[in-house]
Amino acid sequence: MESHKFRKRFIMLSYVLTVLLSMLGAGKYSVPNPYLTVLRVIGTVAFVSSVLAAVKIHSMFPKERHDRPEDFSKLLTEGPYAYCRHPFYLALIINQASIPLLFSSWLGLLTYAALLPGWWVLIRLEEKELVKYWGDEYVNYMRSVPALIPLPRRKRRDKPR
Repeated sequence: MESHKFRKRFIMLSYVLTVLLSMLGAGKYSVPNPYLTVLRVIGTVAFVSSVLAAVKIHSMFPKERHDRPEDFSKLLTEGPYAYCRHPFYLALIINQASIPLLFSSWLGLLTYAALLPGWWVLIRLEEKELVKYWGDEYVNYMRSVPALIPLPRRKRRDKPR
């Protein structure tokens, strides 16, 4: 399956399930009261900041189509793409995590956790297409920039043997 088809279906389905089950679980399966305010504040900050990040990142995409690698005139490696290869997906993943926090729902959190592997499948599908289209340029980019978590990398020292 092409990644753009999987992307549209998976993102829609994962949001519907996360929101719906977070709402359904808000009363019956919610967390104990002392933590509600803290969870909702964390959820609100995560929701707002991830929406702002997603809007900013999306503004870097071509205005017309941006479903396939050939829709881009160049490989995005600047701005947030200098720190992780999929910053838009990272923003969406954080946004989805914020939803069960806003509803204080264990059921929503379990749903979100169960859907996390789908993001990895999406990234792998997309990266196969990116390597096929951009070739060595993308392979080199993969070697130097992490897929999702922008952690600092340790510099490798070549030791003489």
